[in-house]
Amino acid sequence: MSNTLISTLGLLLCIAPAFVHAVEVYRPLWARWVVNWVLPFFGPGLPRPSKLLTHDDEIAMLDAAIAAAPADKTPAGANYIFVMLFEQRQGALAFISLAAGILYGLTLPLADRHTLHVILGIMAALFVLVNANHAGLSGLGHHPRVTRHGRNVGIVFGTFWGVVTVLNYFGYAAATAAA
Repeated sequence: MSNTLISTLGLLLCIAPAFVHAVEVYRPLWARWVVNWVLPFFGPGLPRPSKLLTHDDEIAMLDAAIAAAPADKTPAGANYIFVMLFEQRQGALAFISLAAGILYGLTLPLADRHTLHVILGIMAALFVLVNANHAGLSGLGHHPRVTRHGRNVGIVFGTFWGVVTVLNYFGYAAATAAA
């Protein structure tokens, strides 16, 4: 495998989050398509129409979360829900920005890609830690509501991001050697 191919693979695989989450800029509740159509495979299982969340289901769940806050803290509960959805949108924007930078980086010669490999290698390594944490290992932070599907996602994507980390490390090494 050539150094340019290793670099290209390391960059291209980092576009995956943009493909999955870009729509959440427009509608953060559209994260349900991941819940409805992707997560069932991590059960393992298949998506079932009778189990699909709808927009109305999501709104009811968010309203229930706000209603669960103590009466004197309802505004804070509503703001908490706002912040979660706001951060969902900003995260999607960050993934879109990374994808745009990656597409630009793919037009550059290998020697000029080193900065992208540093940024994406760090991102991938941190994604390994978060996914390993979801899989049950100590790592970066704590998720208080990991489901069985979430644990399985952590196992699969922890491995995926591990490979991406290695590709970006070797892409960085090749880019700096070529510079």
